[in-house]
Amino acid sequence: MSLERVVQIQAQETKVRDDLTVVELGTLDYHSALDMQEKLVVLRNQNKITDTVLLLEHPHVYTLGKDVKEEELGALVKGELPAEIIQVQRGGKITYHGPGQLVAYFICRMPFDKYTAFLTQVEDVGIATLKSLGIDAYSRKHDVDPRSNKRGIKGAWYKVEGVDRKVVAQGVEVRESSRQANERMVVTLHGFAMNVNTDLAFFQKIHPCGFQYDVMTSMKEILGREVDMNQVKEVVKEQLREKLKW
Repeated sequence: MSLERVVQIQAQETKVRDDLTVVELGTLDYHSALDMQEKLVVLRNQNKITDTVLLLEHPHVYTLGKDVKEEELGALVKGELPAEIIQVQRGGKITYHGPGQLVAYFICRMPFDKYTAFLTQVEDVGIATLKSLGIDAYSRKHDVDPRSNKRGIKGAWYKVEGVDRKVVAQGVEVRESSRQANERMVVTLHGFAMNVNTDLAFFQKIHPCGFQYDVMTSMKEILGREVDMNQVKEVVKEQLREKLKW
């Protein structure tokens, strides 16, 4: 099935492996991207499409994770926001999406017992992409999260003047899927957001991911130059082919 017909917009479709398709969508508003993910989840559950990763940018928007309560919002937002705010069913707190940020949405189906490994692989894709482009990124999955006192901080990180700064934020939603050979199966939505040439000023309006310090950085800020988004996408596709396996 042609995914371009499913998404009903012009798209560049690449089969990076027989079992994995990447669809590049250019710029797409957040509501349309949510609707698209819902349609693709149905098709993935019916095995009408392979595992699929959407690559795109969004116009300016802020999103809240599923666990953010209304009474928490005041502690996460510093003032009036310059863009719409939307609550979604991914994990995590609050973040910003906008031009210059590469977003990857993962519509993938797998046995439930492979889901934890999948989350690590998603993180590895972001880290390996940054390393391939000259940024010595690292994981903090073994660090204790000061927000929860639990071990494990997701995303791809880079140290700036001794401070951990986040380049790639990660938040995935998981849903039950139909059983396969009596095995529990799940399907995923959402994914990661990589700050390539992102205007970091939009993060100054919030406490991104619930962190209380200036946590976000970008490839542009680290490298001191504008970064070719098409080159980044090509590297992401290569890393998806190599690392996204279960």
